[in-house]
Amino acid sequence: MSERDLIARIRELFPRTGDDAAVIGRQVITNDVLVENVDFTRVIPLRLIARKSLTINLSDIAAMGGRPRYAIVAIGSPAEDDAAAIIEELAIAAKENDVEIIGGDLSRSERLFISVALIGEASQPILRSGARRGDRVYLSRPIGGAAAGLSLLQRGTEGADYAEREFIESAKRRQLEPEAEVALGIKLPGVATSCIDLSDGFSTDLHHLCDASNVGALIDGDRIPPFPDLPRFGPRLGINVRDAVLHGGEEYALLFTSPLRESELSERVGRPVYAVGRITEERGVRINGEPLEARGFDHFA
Repeated sequence: MSERDLIARIRELFPRTGDDAAVIGRQVITNDVLVENVDFTRVIPLRLIARKSLTINLSDIAAMGGRPRYAIVAIGSPAEDDAAAIIEELAIAAKENDVEIIGGDLSRSERLFISVALIGEASQPILRSGARRGDRVYLSRPIGGAAAGLSLLQRGTEGADYAEREFIESAKRRQLEPEAEVALGIKLPGVATSCIDLSDGFSTDLHHLCDASNVGALIDGDRIPPFPDLPRFGPRLGINVRDAVLHGGEEYALLFTSPLRESELSERVGRPVYAVGRITEERGVRINGEPLEARGFDHFA
């Protein structure tokens, strides 16, 4: 059973699930967990792991058009010093994002894990199920950098020249220090018909959105904005640019739909956003006329 199959079964058993966060009144509630040797390795500084554990939840709240408010944190660690370091960094990150940590749990475990539950407020939550035929498909920012950064972290980058090193460092930062689109998410209610954050990859998350809305999508691959300098340096560094852009996970950009034109929507939200395709009544996702398979990250693949 794939992760997608498992999620489908969860929706059958628990009908209120299926979005980036659960909606209860005006509250939007989400939870994510980072597990050692699955989501990170110990070569990554604890400071970055702690911050990322909050960021991925902030991104879920942003995808619902919400404002993050409160967090509950559970940490399992082989060593109390590691848990203490994570708590200190979470306190800093929470303050920077106007989030109050209100409780949690601590446990000893063989591997380090961090679980964060985040509660936000949204007067008009944006669901994945609201896309309609004719809506434009939007990306909030260029993508592919996180996948490139992960590849570069795994393989090493000896022999890179100065320009390549600049790209390498920016790609690594996108992987290790992602930014949630909270400010944009707050502006999307009323202009976006559906939304999801890019955690598993453009191809997979677009399928998730289309499945929830019972629609399809036609994507213009030439309009998808790649991470800066990825097309230039990616091939020289052994990175498959197309795979990084279409299937790379952990971007935490927003993928959303709206009937508004790109120029009008960009003006409404006060920043550039990128129209990359259209929603269709016919099911299935196609790019440049060809089927686009969901080949992003799958925990159980």
